[in-house]
Amino acid sequence: MDKRIFNIKKFIALFLALSLSLAGCSQEKNASSVQTSAGKDLEVHFIDVGQGSSTLIESDGCYMLVDGGDSKYSSKVVSYLEDQSVDKLDYIIATHYDADHLNGVVGALENYDADIVIAPDYKAESKVYKSFTSLLKEKSIKITYPKTGTKYKIGNAEFTILAPNDTHYDDANDYSVAIKLVNGNNSFILTGDAEIESEYEMLETNIDLSCDVYLAGHHGSKYSSSQAFLQALKPDSVVISAGKDNKYGHPADETMARLNAMGCDIYRTDKLGDIIATSNGKNITFNVNKSSGGNGKKNNSSSTRKNSTKKKGAYIGNVNSKKFHEKDCGSVPDEENRVYFNTADDAEDAGYNPCGNCNPE
Repeated sequence: MDKRIFNIKKFIALFLALSLSLAGCSQEKNASSVQTSAGKDLEVHFIDVGQGSSTLIESDGCYMLVDGGDSKYSSKVVSYLEDQSVDKLDYIIATHYDADHLNGVVGALENYDADIVIAPDYKAESKVYKSFTSLLKEKSIKITYPKTGTKYKIGNAEFTILAPNDTHYDDANDYSVAIKLVNGNNSFILTGDAEIESEYEMLETNIDLSCDVYLAGHHGSKYSSSQAFLQALKPDSVVISAGKDNKYGHPADETMARLNAMGCDIYRTDKLGDIIATSNGKNITFNVNKSSGGNGKKNNSSSTRKNSTKKKGAYIGNVNSKKFHEKDCGSVPDEENRVYFNTADDAEDAGYNPCGNCNPE
């Protein structure tokens, strides 16, 4: 072989190897090529942004911001990133274009560079959406549209796109980008404001939706966190991002009843302020940030993924009629309208009345 040709090939191989070694945190991978490292810490910060949502994710010095709350909290989100020593954002996900999710994303983009911005493929007429697209153009950032099943690496963790699964929805909430974040044996699911239509589409993807922690869809709205979806997730812990005494009544009584019936640990930003979940790949611990806008209480607890499926309750409630039934009652509702209770007292405490036919006791 000509010695010059050999040297050129050697140079190309060295260049490719060096390029791969210098690759940053933001990498889209095929399903077979992403591996997570158990034993490495992942932090998920559920930032208290009132009636809105904002989540900061950090792994091995890599950062991702999912939503940013409304304009009132945009400066808080930027300050929060500064407090966490964020230099740049490897990912930003704007789950959808409602103001209570997007305003803080615009604020973050004004102050930080971002490698990859993931956002849904639809247009909005709002001022904040126009600010968002103008800022992306100014920074020469092209939106990466979500594709279900696509995996991305972030530090020692990875996340998979779960939704949206269609291109046309009557309700813009169902365009929400949903992800499953995995660190070792621990996993988190965030679904933006996705409602029942999108949840059912996620169920049809056959992607494993089981998780340790679930950020309740649409701030705990009754139109999200359907019974079928929760049964697929089987979360040990649920975080609800909502404003204190908000006008929407979030989280809804129906949603709280479904979550309580499943025995989930529930963490609410309207009660606790900023909530930080730390995963070491095996266990997840929760810590309430004392400096947050919550009640200042510190709450530490741990969660380990259970291999067994949670047992369904002895009584079945109908989320529409607010009646609860024996399991063999002929008036038991379809699965999507069910909520399960362990005891009749649990059902009554949740605001449900006994069925007049089967008279559950």
